Order: sequence, then structure tokens, then C-alpha cells
Amino acid sequence: MAGEAASVPVWVFDLDNTLYPASSRLFDQVDARMGAFVQDALGIADRDEARRIQKQYLREHGTTLRGLMDRHGVDPDAFMAYVHDIDLSPLAPDPALDAALSALAGRKLIFTNGPEAHASAVLHRLGIARHFEALVDFAATGHRPKPDRRAYTALIERHGVAPERAVFLDDMPRNLAPAAELGMTTVWVENDSRWARLDHTGEEPFIHHRTRDLVGWLQRRTRAA
Repeated sequence: MAGEAASVPVWVFDLDNTLYPASSRLFDQVDARMGAFVQDALGIADRDEARRIQKQYLREHGTTLRGLMDRHGVDPDAFMAYVHDIDLSPLAPDPALDAALSALAGRKLIFTNGPEAHASAVLHRLGIARHFEALVDFAATGHRPKPDRRAYTALIERHGVAPERAVFLDDMPRNLAPAAELGMTTVWVENDSRWARLDHTGEEPFIHHRTRDLVGWLQRRTRAA
């Protein structure tokens, strides 16, 4: 079964700000709730100081949560439940994306630093949940977030992914680096959000393709196949 799975293309999609536009501002809600969680969990009176720590942990640990776990023993489930308790009403079914995914041959996986419940809710709001055979979330990788290389190897091993047959799409360039090192083709789904360009220098050799139009890129890929 694993050998059979490895013989077909695998499309590995990030979720937030990749499968839906960053202009929906969903992650702004998550970001604000992260700051509030940090402030409360660490007993910080100043909101700006809490936000500074939040972003420091993001840079140093891959995610704010990983930093909170490593430095303060924060319960990941409590954090995830709190910060993803957001309004999904900005999302609506996306028929064009649904059609593009239908036409795309191969297996399809979600690879997210968020929780499975949030990913499932987003996919159902977009009307595309049926396309994905599995959701690989923060818990499934042993609470190792992208861009921790161990998160990618966990995905590869758990789902029988042959890296040379896989395409990984994400909105954050730094998350593409380990995928490229492991042999995956990478696609940067660009947007103008402030966190999307974290550590981006403009000269990264690990970005193989880039697009601001995910649906258009998938359609062109399908036509070229």
C-alpha cells in the first residue's frame, strides 16, 4: 500500500492564507487572540509587551505556541481551542477552487500548524473538504510546527509520501525550506500580510514556484500535465 501511494503525485497544502485569501482577515482574529492568551497566561499587564513576546516566540520557536510550551509549559490544547475560537463567516464556498482541486490528479493532504477542528471547519466553509484524504495538524506532528524539519518527516512517514513526487504549497517562505531540502517541489502562495514574509530575503533558492493566484496556478498545472 505504501509503495502504491508513493507512485502517485501528492499535493500538500497549507491551510490558512493559502487555500483562502489573506484578505479575509481570518488570521488577524487568530493573531489578536494569541496576543490575549500570552498576556493572560504570562500575567503581563502591558499588551504591547505581550505582543512582543508573542512575535519573539514565533521567530525563535517556529510558532508562538511552541515557545509557550517550551518556556512555560502551556497546554497546547487549551491554547489551540482559545486562539481558533474565531468567526469564519468571511469564508464562503469557492466553486473555482473546488473545480481546480477536482481536476488535479493525485493525493491531497492538508499540512497546518493549527488544530484539526479548525482545519476541518475551514475546509467545509470553502466547500472543498471532500478532496483531502488527511489533515496533518500540530498534534499529528508531535507538536512540532513548520518549519521544524521533524514535522515534515512525520508527514512523510505517516502518509507514505515520496518527497520527489510531492508538491508543497504554503504562504510563508520559511516553511518551504525544509520541504525543498527533503526533495519536494515548493510553491509560495504570496500575499501581503505582515507575517507571510517573515525571514523572507527575496533570494531563497528553495522557492521553486510562486503565485498570487492559487486557482490559476493549479489550472495551469493541470493543463500542462
